[in-house]
Amino acid sequence: MGNKPLASSPKNVDIPDIPVFNSPPPSKDSQMLIDSKGRFIYVGESASLSFLETVRSSVQDTVGPCAFTNEPVRNPMFESSPKIRFETAQEPLLDLVTAPSLVKQFFLAVSGILDLFDPPWLIAQLQGWIEQPSQISKANSAIIHLALAIGAQGRAQGELDELLAEQCFAYGRQLIIFNLMNDPSLASIQAVMLMTYYMIAACQYNAAFINLGVAARSAYTLGIHLHETNQAFGGGEGLARERAWKSLRVCDLFLAASLGRPPATSESISNIAWAPINSLREYRLPGVAGQVFSAMFRICNVFERVLVEIYAEKAVSLELAKSISRQHRQWTEELPRMLMVDGLEESCTGEDPAESPRNFGLSPRHGSRIVTMAYYYSIVLLTRPFLTFQVRNGSEEPHKVDSSTTRTSFADYADACVISSIKGIDIAYEYVFKMNTPRRQPIVVNSVFISALCLGLASLNTCGHHKWPLGPSLDRAITILTHLGELSTQSAQYAEVCRQLKEAGDIYATRRDDSVLQQNYQVVRSIFGDLQASSKVQSYNENPKSNTVSPGKSGWSVPAEDVMIQTPPLFDFSTIQKASTVPTSGLLPGQGAIPSHSYNQYDSGVEHAQDHHPISSTADLLSGYFHDQDVPLFPLTSISSTESYFGNYNLG
Repeated sequence: MGNKPLASSPKNVDIPDIPVFNSPPPSKDSQMLIDSKGRFIYVGESASLSFLETVRSSVQDTVGPCAFTNEPVRNPMFESSPKIRFETAQEPLLDLVTAPSLVKQFFLAVSGILDLFDPPWLIAQLQGWIEQPSQISKANSAIIHLALAIGAQGRAQGELDELLAEQCFAYGRQLIIFNLMNDPSLASIQAVMLMTYYMIAACQYNAAFINLGVAARSAYTLGIHLHETNQAFGGGEGLARERAWKSLRVCDLFLAASLGRPPATSESISNIAWAPINSLREYRLPGVAGQVFSAMFRICNVFERVLVEIYAEKAVSLELAKSISRQHRQWTEELPRMLMVDGLEESCTGEDPAESPRNFGLSPRHGSRIVTMAYYYSIVLLTRPFLTFQVRNGSEEPHKVDSSTTRTSFADYADACVISSIKGIDIAYEYVFKMNTPRRQPIVVNSVFISALCLGLASLNTCGHHKWPLGPSLDRAITILTHLGELSTQSAQYAEVCRQLKEAGDIYATRRDDSVLQQNYQVVRSIFGDLQASSKVQSYNENPKSNTVSPGKSGWSVPAEDVMIQTPPLFDFSTIQKASTVPTSGLLPGQGAIPSHSYNQYDSGVEHAQDHHPISSTADLLSGYFHDQDVPLFPLTSISSTESYFGNYNLG
């Protein structure tokens, strides 16, 4: 090929999508969104954009109108378009230096996600293509160009990389559509998978979803979905088939979760039991059968259960959550050995796995961090309904859980959602800012955004056991999304949404703290009296016309009756089935809005203040206790130990 300049970008103008006129708009509850091209598309409950509406509804009921709630009810889903049409794409001209460097960037970008082939194979194909391009098959040529496109897309060092990525992608896509679409083969499946991943990273989610369906149908046609069939092939071909199915599963479950749509693949048809990994003899160079012990393979099985058994049914029970959690626990116990299957183990013996031919000099830490993020992402999806239910319904349990059969409660799963969101953001922050990572990572963007939404929702929780330090994690999420948003419009939009959500949480926290201060003041005033109220009475006697207090004024002078927050009515949990089923939306049948926990009414009605101040139940309890007990003024200074002192008093 020689040292040749890049081909100039053809001046192609995309044909705009023609909107459908005179079509009725979908109903509010139809789960249809308008994408950035003006089309109605389906987005299911597991999608981050669907969850955004749930969080927005909760903020509206607790905080009221603000920047976060004033956005359009249905945010458009950003969908970009290819800048070069594949019909007129020309083969890009590459030099001998650029191509190998982009191959390394490719493996860096897909580490932990796509495991289609090892670097030595692709390097050999690239070398043959450079020396004798006419001898390379159309399928392998498509694979080479699409791999280089992903490498340039991830490196993103300037306009030349952007142009080169578009050129390589357009030409590789042209080869697929003109030569491979009607002739399924292992190479064509690999090529379509690469095209799908590029589209995901380029914010072309709907196109990626459609093309992934093509890859799945091709895999079914060749029997690649059957582990026993792949094992029968044996050798390099059987292993390549199995790794193609694994990569297909990863992309499929990611798209299904992020878009809320049914998966195109299923592990149930293969009848592979969740067997212990101890049966695997050789982890570093596993054969065809050993691929079922891959860490990503197995976490995809967990994703599938969450999507099919929970979000497709729009409900989750405590028993089902416990069943899936058991798979999570086994997964964590076997993770080190499973990472060996994926070639992502981090050696503690001084041997550098990055020096092995399979890793192509790349650190396995990149892929292992992606796997870890996927683990926390799956937990967030599983536990999100419990957090949503707790916040929206103002209670920790839908009914009493038999403590003799389980110690795990609804509140525990709600807490797990918060903790997993924080941990997922921490891992993503390390991956993005402390490692040499690609500039486009769609899995990171989606995982961080949905975790940030969970933290924003958790900040409205008045029934949780803990006061989580959510601010720093939200700031980290915004930093990650802003950084990746330099090259991703979707990530930039998500960053702005998270900033607005954090501002709404700050408003809520301020009102809550002010309200708590006013409530606590009732106890002090009931015990010691109200000096400001006395001054008010005197002022009234001196000047009756000036006794009106501004409704907007609050503070120590406001009587307790006027700052009391309206306590939401207790929720009737008899409406929930005995099976302890929680709807994924957090709303129970027939429930329109969440009980109000608003703190924006504490300063209203001051002009109707009364002069008497009833003693609160808390003050009655305290006064009764001190009346019945003789408590020394300085017990800890006059008694040698706390135990000896309290041993002399029966404190009930």
